[in-house]
Amino acid sequence: MANISLDEYKNLVKEKRKEGFKQPYDLVYDNFITLGYDKVPKEFFLSNASEVVEKLRNSCWSEFQPLEKDFTSKMLKELVDDEYIKTLTPIEAITWFVEEFPEHIYALTLSNTQSRRSRAGKEFESIIELILIGAGISLDSQGNIGKQEFVNKGLGKLVDLVSQGVLEYIVNKRNTVLISAKTTLRERWQEVPEEMGRTGAREMFLATLDTSISSDVLNTLYEANIQVTTTKNIKETYYSDNERVLTFEKLVEICLDNVSHWKNFNYTVEQNEQMIELITKQIEKHQNHKFVEEYYDERLKNIKK
Repeated sequence: MANISLDEYKNLVKEKRKEGFKQPYDLVYDNFITLGYDKVPKEFFLSNASEVVEKLRNSCWSEFQPLEKDFTSKMLKELVDDEYIKTLTPIEAITWFVEEFPEHIYALTLSNTQSRRSRAGKEFESIIELILIGAGISLDSQGNIGKQEFVNKGLGKLVDLVSQGVLEYIVNKRNTVLISAKTTLRERWQEVPEEMGRTGAREMFLATLDTSISSDVLNTLYEANIQVTTTKNIKETYYSDNERVLTFEKLVEICLDNVSHWKNFNYTVEQNEQMIELITKQIEKHQNHKFVEEYYDERLKNIKK
């Protein structure tokens, strides 16, 4: 009979989970490449951003699901003493197992649920980031630079992406695009207007896949200059009567239009040095992601020294 305490089992699950799954960004990136999105022209993302979101999510889920099933099976087997099980009938073995390890089984299923939720959010952020990178839009990512760096620059903890970039946000908040990605809002939507108020920016785009946002919440967010943004299908199916809900295609268009504010901007030597530092930090994070690394390399070359 397996002799493992509940705390030991929880730690084992945590360790094995790290070993058994790709990081969310790696999973999204690999599927982005597999689907050939690194080969399409930049204009493709302006017209097909919603499709990319949907296909990437489905592709990532198809890869993840069998891995999670196998992981769950292996972790349950960790609780079993093979020699003891051989002395029992199938019914006796099942009865013994569920009676002996109810807390362990619950801990594993809870861990799976929490992991799925966390991964879904990180994968969604990664998808939005890769779409904007694919479209050739300059941006800085909290995931690459670090949450504390974003907070220190006044961007707040809920902003995931900023275009044209962190430096441009410091120079002129009104001419940057702030994006927060949340698969679903739940009660957390109230955090977004509060965070928005702290940034001092003109508006924020809330990228989401939530299909049950009430009209009251949509109006409250809109009044706080927060633009809810989703796929074409979700907008047409659930928010067709609300023009305040934007599509991901519109978000790409807005980011591209925003570039014009910075085309002839004269950066100081110090500002260029700060940009080089920020971009270099992001290149270091993406040494195993050729498409993204090349994107940041190109941005680095375009900085006037």
